[in-house]
Amino acid sequence: MRTLERITLMTATAVYAGYLIQQALKARAERIYRLAAGESPFERTHPKPRRMRFS
Repeated sequence: MRTLERITLMTATAVYAGYLIQQALKARAERIYRLAAGESPFERTHPKPRRMRFS
């Protein structure tokens, strides 16, 4: 039974590590896409307020 617990723990650890790596890659790719589109990192954290239009 001890080996089954180790295998389960190793599997869960590997799945969680894979999830964290996937999220880090997704965040990095999004940042690169935004920079390629011409948006500065400052604009991402400090968006410009929208102006209201009165018709």
